[in-house]
Amino acid sequence: MLRVKWLKGTDDLSDAYNVRFQVFVKEQNVPIQLEMDDTDKIAQHIVVYRNNKPIGTGRIFVQDGKYYLGRIAVLREYREQHVGTLVVKSLLKEAFDKGADEVHIHAQIQVQDFYKKVGFVPYGKPFYEAGIEHISMAAYRPDFKITDTAPSSET
Repeated sequence: MLRVKWLKGTDDLSDAYNVRFQVFVKEQNVPIQLEMDDTDKIAQHIVVYRNNKPIGTGRIFVQDGKYYLGRIAVLREYREQHVGTLVVKSLLKEAFDKGADEVHIHAQIQVQDFYKKVGFVPYGKPFYEAGIEHISMAAYRPDFKITDTAPSSET
């Protein structure tokens, strides 16, 4: 059973940090001083738990009037189980509910197809952050809601 918990930057972020440390620092060799930053203090964070174990996380913040997602991470053994999709879609919903028309992310090139599947579109040229190639991407507020029912046909 999955459980989602929302946190403010002033809350105890140890569960989010634990997931991020495993994914970014240990797995991807990102220096810890780059992984932990001041944005954590102003961001809203999400942590996904399975059986009370933190397995996924991400954050949303506003910078220069733009909404950004970041630090999306899922423990290796829980990937391909839609945990990342839950994190990203929850963060997007939060941003759109707060009035964002668009939401940006600096996505690692290796996972840009994942972000495309959840609605992001790449823009600009690839660049490096923490020694890893990234691309800027944006998702836009949906203009309409998709319903579970097909439109009725008129005869």
